[in-house]
Amino acid sequence: MKKKFVVLVALFLAACSNNANQTDAQPAISAGQSAASTSQSEVFASYSPAQTMELIKQKKDLVIIDVRSPQELREGKIENSTLIPFFDIMRGNYTIPQGRPLLLICAVGGRSYAAMQILSRKGFKEIYNLQGGISAWKQANLPLVF
Repeated sequence: MKKKFVVLVALFLAACSNNANQTDAQPAISAGQSAASTSQSEVFASYSPAQTMELIKQKKDLVIIDVRSPQELREGKIENSTLIPFFDIMRGNYTIPQGRPLLLICAVGGRSYAAMQILSRKGFKEIYNLQGGISAWKQANLPLVF
């Protein structure tokens, strides 16, 4: 148990580096490919703010999870998102419906990317990450609620 925690903390720290919004992982589908055509396979992808907005419009069953802290929500949040802080995900202290696509959001994309990896190991098959996080969302002048 202690070894798993150390590995997760190391993963978290690596994901929150200055290059957190630059991911080396290749998405399971390309940005232009529809998720419907890959329904039998796993989806593990980071999307730009514009692509994420389209995803939200297209996937009515999308579960939007904000992994920031409660204090960070003062900066605004994406409408219909649910707060599940990153450390709750690390501890397994969450209730997320299986079988629905997930969109994970944080401040700059690092924690949400690390949460993608954790949730993927827990059996979630379709997970998206907002590349650049709320920071990039704001720069793209996309809507937030307060």
